[in-house]
Amino acid sequence: MILHFAKNPFTRFAGIVFYNRKAILWVTFLAVAAYVLYHVLGIKGVALPVAPVSISGVGLAIFLGFRNSSAYDRWWEARKVWGGIVNYSRTWGMEVTSFIHPSEKLPAHEVNEAKRVLIYRHIAWLYALAMHLRKNIDHATLEPFLEVHDREQAKTFKNIPSQLINLQSNHVERLFQKGGMNEFKHLELNRKLEEMYNLQGKAERIKNTVFPYYYNFFTRVFLNLFLILLPFALVDQMGWESIPLSISISFVFHILDKSGTITEEPFEGRAADTPMTALCRVIEIDLRQMLGEESVPEPILPKYSRFQVAYLE
Repeated sequence: MILHFAKNPFTRFAGIVFYNRKAILWVTFLAVAAYVLYHVLGIKGVALPVAPVSISGVGLAIFLGFRNSSAYDRWWEARKVWGGIVNYSRTWGMEVTSFIHPSEKLPAHEVNEAKRVLIYRHIAWLYALAMHLRKNIDHATLEPFLEVHDREQAKTFKNIPSQLINLQSNHVERLFQKGGMNEFKHLELNRKLEEMYNLQGKAERIKNTVFPYYYNFFTRVFLNLFLILLPFALVDQMGWESIPLSISISFVFHILDKSGTITEEPFEGRAADTPMTALCRVIEIDLRQMLGEESVPEPILPKYSRFQVAYLE
């Protein structure tokens, strides 16, 4: 997630130009080509009427606006899902550390170990979910938070975060059977696990539900067609001024399309996406401190691009 842009406006401008250099070069080539063909070589037949192109531009802008609105809804829902994960994770840690108590079948040292395992397995679930959404599972990241038996099982799971929650539920049930909690507390812990399933399912729905193919395909087709025709529609009524004007208008439409393309996939690990790794680290710190640990990792610091744009991964 982007935290802030460079304070220097010239640095901002340089970054925008650099990250969109291919599109800028393409529309510049079209604008210069139209000017040369019409005003230098005198080929008047390349000029197009303004009205049809401008009308198509209005329609394209409406289409892109609707598409970007839908993409932003996906991005914002992803952020709400991970906001819910943060809140319920802290609640899980609070209830695990306070609900479980010794009994005749559950001595105090087993209670402390059970709390640690439940907390650490939940931290593993957080990182596993982030990697699952990015489709890049790294078992080495999970190993410090899982017991040996759980590690071996995790390597066989197709959906690791889903199965880790199932292991949590089984563990809570065993503690309940040993008298480590009453029915109310048992029910509350299972409700939190149910909510984790719900939040994971919402995130997976965003990840696996793509925009309809024809929607993206025809948006790109109409956009490219408009960018090609625009300079030839302006060249008849303008001189060299058609070049910067064509570039400016084309760049606006390009940015609209690019912003929609980026925000419709909020789990890819880009600068503008949901900072899942940073959120996992924040929750990890909170939960480990609930266990009374003093040696906890530091929060993930913002990264800076070459143009001084700060963002969390």
